[in-house]
Amino acid sequence: MDAIKWDYFQYRKNHGYPVYLRFKHDELHQKFQHLVQEMGFQELTEQESKKISLTKPHTRVLTIQGASARLQQQISGSDSMEKYGSEVLSIQSNVPVYTYRKVGVMALPVARPLWDLAIHQDISNTDQMVGMRVILVRYLSQALAEMGVLTYWGTVKDENVIIMKQLQSFGEAVLIDYNKKVIFSHGGETKLGSTIKIIRKDKEVKVSTKLNREEVISFLSVSTCHLSFSGISHAMKKAIYGLSTEVTASYWISDNSINL
Repeated sequence: MDAIKWDYFQYRKNHGYPVYLRFKHDELHQKFQHLVQEMGFQELTEQESKKISLTKPHTRVLTIQGASARLQQQISGSDSMEKYGSEVLSIQSNVPVYTYRKVGVMALPVARPLWDLAIHQDISNTDQMVGMRVILVRYLSQALAEMGVLTYWGTVKDENVIIMKQLQSFGEAVLIDYNKKVIFSHGGETKLGSTIKIIRKDKEVKVSTKLNREEVISFLSVSTCHLSFSGISHAMKKAIYGLSTEVTASYWISDNSINL
């Protein structure tokens, strides 16, 4: 029996993050090729793929495949689940399992390099593609947490990091690496400097109000895309404290967006 051939994609390869996606060769990634590239993953050559080390502490490889009949049933769920929202985080056989209803189910074994995502066999409509983007953001937020990378729903515009609620973002996210002093978004990457401002769009107000440092720390701590039963990582907390000393933050003005 022939060995399975995999296509590997690395997150922000030029920055060296040991975080990867893999698909069976020429199987699923065509459907998601634009999405994968939009989110900052770059395809590796066969030689580059062979150099991936599973023994490094922060290496994470997410295998993406079509769901089996059993998992397909779990992904579809029942209509009664809908009142709890599309996303569920649970524990199965001592492993955290994340489910996005009608899109996919992802196993996130703590401190292990190989993770799995089983996706619905018939992903096609817009809501499901947004759901797929959300799942990949959740993956990144988990995989990069121990490296202190912060992930938020939102976008970057004119050196402003606009943080919003998930439903407002349609799955678009901003990743902030305080240690590398860089911000990643669908638009590419931005240098993290003293001119960066954080705009809260999760709660619109009539008058612009600047957040003090304690409010910035609290907001950045509770608003991340990171889902975990144990809360955010120590490395994330350290990054948030550092970031809070270097950025200014304020509320989005609902009737006047000229402040952007």
